[in-house]
Amino acid sequence: MAKICVALNTNSWKEAKRIVDKLRGEADLFKVGLPLYTRSGHENVEALIKDGVKVFLDLKLHDIPSVVAQTVQDLPSVSYLTVHATGGRRMMEKVVELRPDIRMVAVTLLTSLSDEEAREIFRKTPRKLVIQLSRTAVDSGAWGVVVSGLEARAVRKYFKMLNLVVPGVRMKRGVDDHARVVPPERLRWLAEDDIVVVGREITEAKDPVATLRKFKKALHKRKRA
Repeated sequence: MAKICVALNTNSWKEAKRIVDKLRGEADLFKVGLPLYTRSGHENVEALIKDGVKVFLDLKLHDIPSVVAQTVQDLPSVSYLTVHATGGRRMMEKVVELRPDIRMVAVTLLTSLSDEEAREIFRKTPRKLVIQLSRTAVDSGAWGVVVSGLEARAVRKYFKMLNLVVPGVRMKRGVDDHARVVPPERLRWLAEDDIVVVGREITEAKDPVATLRKFKKALHKRKRA
């Protein structure tokens, strides 16, 4: 069964640590994004790691290879780090070379982009673009790729060596930034090293623990033969 990563969608470390304390017995790891990391993120992430928390650092780095190289050299020893696959093979290779202690995950197509927006920007269908960028990620030595649940099976079919990180997973369809979403039931086939990212649906629930348990049940329950 896939790992569960809870996104700390806040810019307050006090709130982030409250969420971690409440859910660390239920979640496998926690995602720290750019808004939170820009607020004393280095020190606070190191403190989480020291406390035994696995951190998914979601910075989505995207710049020329030398700038990204300078950036990653001083990052804490997190478990996972995201970069944009559109930054290219040389950029990603630099990350793998300089930080072999961190699993590099390449972001293919943001789940905030609809199919129409993706075609308008890239002149390709989301599926073709994701496959192309996943191939670049493989060539760069990436541990895995961030991909929506809509393209996840295609990536697994063509690139079995890649691990999958799937955001935009919802038990109920709500109004937020994610345009391309799937329910957890559609991802029951994921492998144990794959990761499903879930955020506000859990952290903003009246009972986050109960809601996360319900989410995990939906994700992990197997169909009867």
